[in-house]
Amino acid sequence: GSRRQTLFGSEYGCLKMGTRLLKLGSFVGAFLAVWAYAMQSGLSEKYQKAVELLPLWALVSFGCYSLCVIGWSLAHFPTCEDAAASLRVEMDKAQKELKA
Repeated sequence: GSRRQTLFGSEYGCLKMGTRLLKLGSFVGAFLAVWAYAMQSGLSEKYQKAVELLPLWALVSFGCYSLCVIGWSLAHFPTCEDAAASLRVEMDKAQKELKA
């Protein structure tokens, strides 16, 4: 059977993306729960200051990771030679039809 196309490629692609978002949300929730517990646990002042900065460190780290993934994906973007040749044929055909 054919799969229904959606914004993310196919309905199964959406399920995969939803699963990733659920994992990310679970991780963020667990991190925040541990962080909130650490903030309330009465650590020494030295450790308290380090714990206060953990969410900022996590956000900056996630941003750097995201930039690296995007850069890697752009640098290794897959090329489809067959699709490019097919598109070139269609474009040539369209140009000939417009000239006629």
